[in-house]
Amino acid sequence: MAENFIEKRKANWKRLEELIDQARTMRGLRSLSRDEVRELARSYRRAASDLAIARVESRDQRLVSYLNNLVIRAHGMIYRTESKGGRAILNFYLYDFPAIFRRTFRYTLAVFLIFIAIAIPSFFATWRNDDFADFAYVPRPLVQKIKDHQAWWDDLNKMAPVGAAGIITNNISVGILTFALSIFPVVGTVNVLKTTALQFGAINALVFKYGMGHTLWSFVAGHAVLEFTAIFIAGGAGLMIGLSVLAPGERTRREALIEKGAVAIKLMAGCFPLFVIAGLIEGFISPLPIHSGFRFAVSAATAVALAAYLLKPGRKAETLA
Repeated sequence: MAENFIEKRKANWKRLEELIDQARTMRGLRSLSRDEVRELARSYRRAASDLAIARVESRDQRLVSYLNNLVIRAHGMIYRTESKGGRAILNFYLYDFPAIFRRTFRYTLAVFLIFIAIAIPSFFATWRNDDFADFAYVPRPLVQKIKDHQAWWDDLNKMAPVGAAGIITNNISVGILTFALSIFPVVGTVNVLKTTALQFGAINALVFKYGMGHTLWSFVAGHAVLEFTAIFIAGGAGLMIGLSVLAPGERTRREALIEKGAVAIKLMAGCFPLFVIAGLIEGFISPLPIHSGFRFAVSAATAVALAAYLLKPGRKAETLA
């Protein structure tokens, strides 16, 4: 058993040693390419599994000792790089998150397109017939307020600090729910976005139809860019996991889930500050009795800053998974 076991696995062990040595003699994991980092992680997991098997089924203590040492070295190489406290967190938000966003952008774009594909028909259907708003989950009292030109969001003026906390909590909850349900590819994404997209299309049709479009968007504009971007990224993270499990390629489904799950968690971590900032703007700036131009200026500033942040040239993060 031992000779056959060693013969089958020794190529993976040798490759793991090579990757560890390469990383140790240079700049750690950052000296490896993205594919090599992934290969290191896969080889480490396989070696850890081999160690468990060897401890149970093999009497060769030299083999057990060799694998134990190899796994310890790989573990130290992987996790030492990720345990730098505040500096690691700062590097994540400065470099890693924007790079991960760019590499996984197709999933964020897919969620955005699903949202638009639902919202646009809802807009035109409501524009032609107000009654479609019932199907789009828009409460009838809200429809009547729009027809009467009442700004239903004015209550936020009276509860800024408490309102901001509630908004942030709600936004993060929406992001987590979007992420969780999008793990069920396409079906889950459509299901979680359906209500919001239908309402978005229907309400916009009503406010423009009854002359409140500028009034609504002067309130929404300040926080909408960050809020919707974070929701689409969260949905894309979940969609990425779901699709990787459905079509894992050359990997096992477990390997695909572990690999994409780690990336998805990083995407979600990057979304939380966006939700917080959007909530603060919605709670403290959007309700202020100021000229709408200031709110649109805030919207433009957040859009430019977000684009510059997410699309800035990568550095350290480009080699991370």
